[in-house]
Amino acid sequence: MRSWFLCDICYRVAGSIGRNHVAEKAILDFWEASVLPRFPNLVLRQNDASALRPKRAADQRATAPIDFLVRDMTRDQDVFGIENKTGRSSIRDMSVFQLDVSDCDTISNDMERLQIPAYVIHAQVLEQWQHPPTVGFQTVGLWWSDVYIMAEHYKETRMRRDEMRGAAFFNKKAFLPIDSFPDALAGAKTWALVERFQRDGIAPMYRLA
Repeated sequence: MRSWFLCDICYRVAGSIGRNHVAEKAILDFWEASVLPRFPNLVLRQNDASALRPKRAADQRATAPIDFLVRDMTRDQDVFGIENKTGRSSIRDMSVFQLDVSDCDTISNDMERLQIPAYVIHAQVLEQWQHPPTVGFQTVGLWWSDVYIMAEHYKETRMRRDEMRGAAFFNKKAFLPIDSFPDALAGAKTWALVERFQRDGIAPMYRLA
């Protein structure tokens, strides 16, 4: 048994771990069912499974690894990453999509470190109370975007209410239904997002207020 002393914000983060595990499994299941049959050389692997970890003195801001890496087995190299963002809301019901500035920086930093582009998948995960007081989770929707689409739909940056954290706000039109994701992967000569990364470099996802 371990005891953790958490502030309100960290408590919410810790409480989201089970939700994230369910979202991660939904993304892996989608990949196996919808991407691998069309692109069997693209292998998805978890790079940063959700877990509660103490902060270390050497930890730096916005340096967490991207959630998933996709490896092209014909080239034997990682070609792009996927960042999972989980919440209760459907993209359809949102007014705007929020992403912490630190999360944007994490994605950009890993793109620079690994020299690969990145997609973002939003998973809508809801609570299930089939056996109270134990809560379970179920993924009911997935939507996708990429760093370039999000940069094109950036609206503003402002501080989150009651939290000393900046958040970037994006038009929800940046996210598309997950069914369209496999069609968007292939480019003219290589993978579509890789071609754009080679042409445009790292996209700034937000601007400072």
